Amino acid sequence: MVLLHDLKRYVEDKRQLMMLSAKKNGLTSEETVRYSQELDELLNLYQQYTDGTKKSAGDAGFS
Repeated sequence: MVLLHDLKRYVEDKRQLMMLSAKKNGLTSEETVRYSQELDELLNLYQQYTDGTKKSAGDAGFS
């Protein structure tokens, strides 16, 4: 199970890799685009996790 703080760290690490790649190789390089896509996947996972947490809390009557 991935913890929320671990997921945040993965997002920040991937963001840093993407930014460094963009500086070195340009915004449209294969490497930068790949990092961007991986970052998108991590951000989507983070959003699903946080939305799921909110929904389950709401379902339990804590809204």
